Amino acid sequence: MAVASFGAPCLAQVDPGAATAAAAPAPAESGALIPSPEGLAMPKLDFTATPEIEADFDKYFYFHRANTTFAEAYADIHECDALASGSSIYLGGNAATAGAVAQYGVLPAAIGSAIGSAIADAIFGSAARREQRRVNLRNCMGFKEYKRYGLARDLWTEFNFEEGMGRKKEDRRNDALARQALVASGPAPTTKELGL
Repeated sequence: MAVASFGAPCLAQVDPGAATAAAAPAPAESGALIPSPEGLAMPKLDFTATPEIEADFDKYFYFHRANTTFAEAYADIHECDALASGSSIYLGGNAATAGAVAQYGVLPAAIGSAIGSAIADAIFGSAARREQRRVNLRNCMGFKEYKRYGLARDLWTEFNFEEGMGRKKEDRRNDALARQALVASGPAPTTKELGL
């Protein structure tokens, strides 16, 4: 109760209608944003494991959850991708985000973000950001009870992407996420399940 009343004054300063109109609905909230699986080709997942390939399973993997529809898998992967990318802005933000921007202003938020990004680049570099994204993605999908399976790099690159120095274009990103959802909701894998 105390937490809800503490946050209320901040949210009261924002017009709820304006925040809702400005924010794009997440795939879980709107069936219109979830693509159709028709016409999507199932990526090839069969390969012969070698010690070299298995050594890279921390980088190259896919998810699967039994009894999951394509729409559920797409919504889950889309949400986890946005969270793993480091910002809810990719999902359109929400009333709390709009409240913070309204209260503190866009310019200070942009300046703080630019400074934070420059510092992160100088300290961590793109390899560390890619690793952090993978870990965040694994944690999010694991929380949603998906299992993880290793894959050879050349097969992985057919329907996945890595980001280090910028965000992948949305049309290509959404196509890759749709193919990942097809795999995540498809036939059960025949390979060994990996830990998250």
